[in-house]
Amino acid sequence: MSENRFKIDKFYDDLSESWDNTRPKYTREIFRRIISHLDKNKQYSILDFGCGTGILCRFISENFPESRIDGIDISNQMIEKGKINCQNCNFYVGDISSTNLPCYDIIISKDVFNHIDDIYNTISILNGLLNTKGKIIIANRERNSNIKNKIINVLETLNYKISTEYYSFKPAKEEIDSFLKTLSGFKEEHKNVIRKKLESKDKYYIIFADKK
Repeated sequence: MSENRFKIDKFYDDLSESWDNTRPKYTREIFRRIISHLDKNKQYSILDFGCGTGILCRFISENFPESRIDGIDISNQMIEKGKINCQNCNFYVGDISSTNLPCYDIIISKDVFNHIDDIYNTISILNGLLNTKGKIIIANRERNSNIKNKIINVLETLNYKISTEYYSFKPAKEEIDSFLKTLSGFKEEHKNVIRKKLESKDKYYIIFADKK
């Protein structure tokens, strides 16, 4: 395991206990937008890549109760919370490249690709896990437009039909304060940097990619 991977694991392990209580109000609106292109009359097999504590898995399960929903995350502590949050979902601990997973109709990834170094390889792996005529949905904060462009370029290379939607938001002060309280191991200067980023109006992009 690389040093960077270890740091990410530990960061999310440490946040696992308080994570669900610090998710801002706009989270459920993003969840609704993520599933907006899915047919509620269909039964899907769905993978949440980078599922964290399973709150998106639970939301999907509530809206698609007949579908099979799996989640995978590199944080063992996050997955343990996920098993509690969504007991009718299946969870895997590990890296997407080294875990034996079945194939899916839908693969969803929220707030993951800002942490991924090799976007081409990751999307190629997701593509290999997708059934014929399946769909990949990637929701991400637009911190770096190069990441969004790389994602779209890779999907186009793999011959996906793509549409992109945007959602702007600004967390309330109470939501920011609540989140920063969970970062007990962070220095004040680091918390101040995070606060400034959160206080700026932010934008999500949601990429809907259909496999041809």
